[in-house]
Amino acid sequence: MNKGSRLTLYIILAMLLGMAAGAWVYYGASPGFKTAFSTNIKLLSSIFIRLVQMIIAPLVFSTLVVGIAKLGDLKAVGRVGGKAILWFITASLASLLLGMVLVNYFEPGHVIKGLQRDDAGLADLATKGKSFSLQNFVEHVIPKSFVEAMAANEILQIVVFSIFFG
Repeated sequence: MNKGSRLTLYIILAMLLGMAAGAWVYYGASPGFKTAFSTNIKLLSSIFIRLVQMIIAPLVFSTLVVGIAKLGDLKAVGRVGGKAILWFITASLASLLLGMVLVNYFEPGHVIKGLQRDDAGLADLATKGKSFSLQNFVEHVIPKSFVEAMAANEILQIVVFSIFFG
């Protein structure tokens, strides 16, 4: 068995083990254990998500800068930058569309009884939506600082900076 298929086997086994552990906790554990287990397992998921987020920004930056540096031709750089922005916008729109379709189909939260309304949160959300303008969009796309964009994991700002840097 080669190394690649062994890794695939390990991933599938880990997924099955996770499903079995989840089923055991859901169906067979006491409520106190469920609470403790969910609190403890959340730590592992937080670590995993943070590790993924930690690698995305440097990976995007280095890939774009090296790719642009190897192109050399200014027209090719413009095409690559345009394609990167187009890809980012297309992926964003596709994920938004998928999210809207799935939310309207599944209607998450419609069965929750005794839902507490958060009027302050609704007002804050309405205020943020009204303050969006072309100026705010441009200010969001162009980073104030590359370090700030990397720290905040603002991928679009990193893409823009990478195009100018490369």
